[in-house]
Amino acid sequence: MLKTFLQKISFSAMLDKILQWPWIVILMITAVTILFAFQIPQLSFKTSIYDLVIEDLPATHRYQAFKDLFGSDEIIRVVVKSDNIFDPVTFKKIEELTETASKIKGVRRIISLPGIRKSVDISGEKSLEKFADILDAVNLFQKNLFSTDHKSTAITLVLAQEADTEMVIKDVEKMIAGASEDLSLYQIGMPIVSQALARLTEKDFFHLPPITFLLIAVVLLCLYRNFLHLVLPLICVAFALTWTLGFMALTRIPLSMLTLIVPVFLIAVGTAYCLHIVSEYLSQAKVAESSTEAARATFATATFPTILAVATTTIGLGSLLINKITTIREFAVFSCLGLFSLLIVLLTLLPAAMALIPLRKHRKHIEKTRFLDRILAWIVRLDLHHQRITLPILGIITLTCLMGIFQIRVETNPVGYFKEDIPVSQHFHDIYQDLSGSFPINVSMQGDGEGYFEDPQHIADIAKLQKFIDTLPGVDKTISFADYMQLVNYASNRYEPVYYTLPTEGFEIRMLINNYRIMLGEDMLERFMKPDFSHTNILLLTHISSSQVFLQTRTRILDYAKKNFSKDIVWDVTGFGMVISESSHQLTSGQVKSLAITMVLVFGIMFLLFLSSKVGFIAIVPNLFPIIINFGIMGWFGVELSMVTSLIASVAIGLAVDDTIHYLVRYNREFRKDLDEKRALRETIMHMGRPIIATTLSISIGFCILTLSGFKPTAIFGIMMMITMFSALIADLILLPSLMLHFELVTLWDLVRLKLGMEPEKGIPLFKGLSRTQVHYIVMAGSLKKYEAGQVVFYQGDQSDIMYVVISGELNVVGYNRDKSPAQTHDIQKLITKVHIGDMVGEMGLLRNAPRSATVMASKESELLQINWKMIQRLQWLYPPTAQKFLFNLMIRLCDSLEDVTDCFSSESLVDDLTGLYNKKGFMKILTVETNRALRYGEDITLCLMNVDFKDQIVTSDYMAMVEVLKLLGRTLAREIRRCDTLCRIEAQTFALLITQAKDEKARTVWGRLEQLLKERLAEITDTAITLSFTTVNLLHDRDKNSADLMNRAMKEFMQARGE
Repeated sequence: MLKTFLQKISFSAMLDKILQWPWIVILMITAVTILFAFQIPQLSFKTSIYDLVIEDLPATHRYQAFKDLFGSDEIIRVVVKSDNIFDPVTFKKIEELTETASKIKGVRRIISLPGIRKSVDISGEKSLEKFADILDAVNLFQKNLFSTDHKSTAITLVLAQEADTEMVIKDVEKMIAGASEDLSLYQIGMPIVSQALARLTEKDFFHLPPITFLLIAVVLLCLYRNFLHLVLPLICVAFALTWTLGFMALTRIPLSMLTLIVPVFLIAVGTAYCLHIVSEYLSQAKVAESSTEAARATFATATFPTILAVATTTIGLGSLLINKITTIREFAVFSCLGLFSLLIVLLTLLPAAMALIPLRKHRKHIEKTRFLDRILAWIVRLDLHHQRITLPILGIITLTCLMGIFQIRVETNPVGYFKEDIPVSQHFHDIYQDLSGSFPINVSMQGDGEGYFEDPQHIADIAKLQKFIDTLPGVDKTISFADYMQLVNYASNRYEPVYYTLPTEGFEIRMLINNYRIMLGEDMLERFMKPDFSHTNILLLTHISSSQVFLQTRTRILDYAKKNFSKDIVWDVTGFGMVISESSHQLTSGQVKSLAITMVLVFGIMFLLFLSSKVGFIAIVPNLFPIIINFGIMGWFGVELSMVTSLIASVAIGLAVDDTIHYLVRYNREFRKDLDEKRALRETIMHMGRPIIATTLSISIGFCILTLSGFKPTAIFGIMMMITMFSALIADLILLPSLMLHFELVTLWDLVRLKLGMEPEKGIPLFKGLSRTQVHYIVMAGSLKKYEAGQVVFYQGDQSDIMYVVISGELNVVGYNRDKSPAQTHDIQKLITKVHIGDMVGEMGLLRNAPRSATVMASKESELLQINWKMIQRLQWLYPPTAQKFLFNLMIRLCDSLEDVTDCFSSESLVDDLTGLYNKKGFMKILTVETNRALRYGEDITLCLMNVDFKDQIVTSDYMAMVEVLKLLGRTLAREIRRCDTLCRIEAQTFALLITQAKDEKARTVWGRLEQLLKERLAEITDTAITLSFTTVNLLHDRDKNSADLMNRAMKEFMQARGE
């Protein structure tokens, strides 16, 4: 079905045009490529950790609601290190930095030591030493604003929601660059991590694709040492890549961490596709008379599997479109677009280029060929003779990897994307050594009404929860409304250490809240408390970057809160890290869905290609094998399932199925020659092994370049793809052939086709006009039965609803006495007809379930396709158009049979239906007998002919009147002649009379009397003039040798008398 559909597209007509005008095609493709190339400079780069978020998750909505209530938690922390941050000179420099940071556009608030000093010491009377002593007693500021050794401090920039983080980071970089050299500064935070990802993306884009091109070129040169194998693949891939990047630039979609993989992917995959086509071209070039003919023969063979390979790879990548992460969907879209561009280039530019390249004498690289042949021959022996070893080994490996799959950890760790020597990774791990981490988490506590957190006990609950949270791994600092209330109480009581505590009375709370607003500002209050005091927020400063740890932290906090606090409180743990973690864990379900969709669609393609569900299932196994190996290794070796590594399965199965398709198409072609599965396996591996190995090497080399990426996941992606592709090679050359030997792939369709020596739709008239797929449905629903010579298929009188189509041999249809067996040689049997290959018999039984009208037996060894009525009914339900065409063909065959029977009866009849007289056949038999008798005994016979000539208007306008005249003439003549004479109607308007035992004179007298009588009768019934013409001849014993001579002479004289 699939192949038929593709054939209807008529690529051959387009190919003829391409080969007719190759230069025009090349110029057109080049022009399109140049247009896209001019767009590439507009390509932008944007890689952000915000791309890891699924927008429609509940966690995302809760986080957005939190930001609407308490403001953004986006912060950039500028870490300042010195020998003593409270040294006057150093502190002055920190003040200048704070002042500069406060002027940066997009910064909503600055939290720093200079800012706190202004709040604590409004008059500025206290020295820095006294100020340091005051702060040392405040737990809120320790490891938050400054380190315990007074050598590090942090200037925290709280960003506005609408802030342009790129511009903020650039301004901070300028600030750091202009700072004093005796200070050590760096910035860290979620926005910094995001920017670092973007920079590495841009760096990888300008390095990895060119290196991939160069390395693949070197490998192709070493493998083939052939211009075609080197230049053509690279040109085609370069054109397709230019189209893809140009389209990305046109649509203003920037390159991200994942779409960066697209160029490397297209280079590797495109080279593999080209190698299959170029290998076929070199094979065709050996026998072709010109390069044009070689190109035509190449694409006549390679077009279908190439389109199918692109389709399956596109399906594998397209399954990622159901993923909820935007950047993964973008990767899927542009990968599919790149493959489509590649297909266009392969089917246009490549044949045009091949047609222009002169054919060269084929040179064999003996050593290389022998080496590859030895490897492939060893693989053939392994598949044919050592399956008891290979299959159990592969089974054990598969089982081990299946166990490893359950060890996989789903993880998204933005900081873990960087290698250890990257500054952003170093800064992330440095800040929490002396201060607190830069990744925030927020714990939301919502009471049951207004003023809930004006109660001293409820504020104490906040502090109680903080104490528990401080014990959690990865949490460096917690900050809340309770901490600031302690600070305000401390400041309101002259910084006496005993007052660094929470008040216990309600009036004290209300007084301190007023002081809070005065000292720290309304903005700082609303950062942690809703204006009606019903909802508060606890800020956690952490160095957690792992999605697993984020989720574990949330679970532990919520569990503790539900067990130890009032059920009236509504809890939530949110933050950007939580949103990333929730999005990350959607990868598992998305992976399962993508794989399921891919497998179903691949099975569907295999079923449509081979019209066999068995082949479809077998084809799935070698494509699942590399996926199981990949995930198993990831599980056992601790490789995390991240946003990047989650792509491996969909990409790998799309690539692995390509070689499977090429193998199965070739195997199918070889197997159908003689149904010898071992020979087919051997020929397929020896022919397809080289390109399969070459494509695996080229794809693996392409992906190995990704190990040079600055991103750990991308590098791991490259390594795992290499492992997966070599696993796919083992599956295609060892697992798949071995499985096909253990499953019977010979279908009824194959047997019927082989026995007929042609496709059933061509060799069986009953299937005329049906497509190959429709015939396949019918054939597969039937059954094949063998009959020995002389064996009866069915007897006359048997009742059955089965009809038969002769696939081989021959049948006899005979009539006989039903009470006697046809095997009795003395029984008289009449041969009615013979049924040959492609003909049918028993169709009336199929339609009426009636007793058989004749007996059918095999005249030689025969094989019959049985079709019964239940099968037709099932066909009507499943495939109505197929059933309709089949029944229509059956009706045509029945009409043909009825026409044959009618002709048979007509030819056997001796009487004219119109007049009741003898017809020509009956008359000639009597004439023969009488002529022979007259010649033998010397008797006389006379043959008289009469023609009735009507006027044209009677014939045309009143046909029935003419018929009545002829009937009247026939009846009149029949009454007037002797019993020994014979009358007949030999033609439409011609009668003949044979007069026996009468001399010429007597015969003429009789004929004259009849002539007069006929004219009188005609005058009685019609006024129209009707002319009667007569001729009489006697038997001449010396001239007429038989009845034919007499009739011929009579007809000749008859024609002369009429002037014809």
